[in-house]
Amino acid sequence: MAAGSLAVALLVAPGTAGGSTPAHRGGADTVVVISIDGVRWDYPARAGAPALARMSSEGASCGALVPPFPSSTFPAHASLATGVYPDRHGIVNNEFIDRQRGLYRREDEASWLLAEPIWVTAERQGVRTAVYHWVFSYTPWHGVAATIRMPFSRETTDREKVDRIVEWLSLRDAQRPRLILSYLHGPDSAGHLEGPEAPAVMERVRQTDQLVERLLRALEGVPRSALVVVSDHGMAPVSRVLRTAEFLRDGAARRARAVSSGAVSNIYCPDAPSCDGAESALRRTTGVSVFRQEALPDDLRCRQPSRTGDLVAIAPAGAYFADGPDGVRPARGMHGYRPEEKSMQGIFRAWGAGVRRGSRSDSIRAVDVAPFVCRLLGIECPPGIDGRAPEELLAGADSGPASERGPTPSGSPVRRPPPRADRPVQGPRTPDYPPGGP
Repeated sequence: MAAGSLAVALLVAPGTAGGSTPAHRGGADTVVVISIDGVRWDYPARAGAPALARMSSEGASCGALVPPFPSSTFPAHASLATGVYPDRHGIVNNEFIDRQRGLYRREDEASWLLAEPIWVTAERQGVRTAVYHWVFSYTPWHGVAATIRMPFSRETTDREKVDRIVEWLSLRDAQRPRLILSYLHGPDSAGHLEGPEAPAVMERVRQTDQLVERLLRALEGVPRSALVVVSDHGMAPVSRVLRTAEFLRDGAARRARAVSSGAVSNIYCPDAPSCDGAESALRRTTGVSVFRQEALPDDLRCRQPSRTGDLVAIAPAGAYFADGPDGVRPARGMHGYRPEEKSMQGIFRAWGAGVRRGSRSDSIRAVDVAPFVCRLLGIECPPGIDGRAPEELLAGADSGPASERGPTPSGSPVRRPPPRADRPVQGPRTPDYPPGGP
């Protein structure tokens, strides 16, 4: 398809940055980042995925990608894109309530995001970007958007997305985006419906692997290019539904409201008695962990004062929360559990220019992906982010800004000063929206 006809299907962002030169030359001129929903760390080896295996042997791989908490699609994709945890980017679950703005329900409006996403980071530094179905990419963030962005459509197949990415890669140098991000549905739906061990899941992994192979072939014709493939979370088997309506049906607890997604339920209370009642009811359920917001473990990194809720409940293994009525087909696979649970962990592969051939690390955090991509492109990350580029996976590891370096090849951390309090991550830490909700 000619470049002119491409514009018919594209949203071309007004007001994007351009013309500036990145301060550091990275290893790659063009980077494609693909997120595949619901690929657990062990799926590629179990399914037989030759393209992902090729990326491992010719590039870099990690034994697992550790998602944020909760290990669900929207918080994870926000962390992948911003390099910070949910307590800073504000997406504390797939659905939640903002005390000032109202209900958030899997929306893509960028103003919900409290930290700068990587396509904005790139555009501010003169790097042309294109984003195809990545959450929060469809509207400008603080006035800056990807040069090319595609509106979400459930009818768009993963193959159609890859077809369009290949077209973008075929554009001439001045028109070709230097950073391309895309979300693929992958095996997530099959995992929920049939369970993580189902043959349908493995077949979906193999189908998606063929799309990765197509991208590898396309990138072979693009000088100094790289491909990064990640997933947002894994999948665990479930057989028990915890219906929040049953917990919140008696006494003062009836005034509390549960907003749940998978293994996590955020509970919002109008007063202290309703909070006490809801907490008491949840604690009577075997295996459920319940935390007041102020008592959330620090390592969960999901305490956002106006969004997290008064209580956070975490389902035990094999169970998940549901707010709706009975009668819906129960899921057989679910996620959202603590990220240290192995079944919640995803994949990371990198291949091409700037990637150290044959390198491997035991694990990488979701927040490390954005700084890794910044290092490949030679652009500066927003100051003070949580993630660090894993040094052992990068070619020419002694190059690039010291603030973006991760562990040394030996595994010892690079010494660096703590983030300065006067250099916060881009975007407000707490929302400043007017009252009212969508």
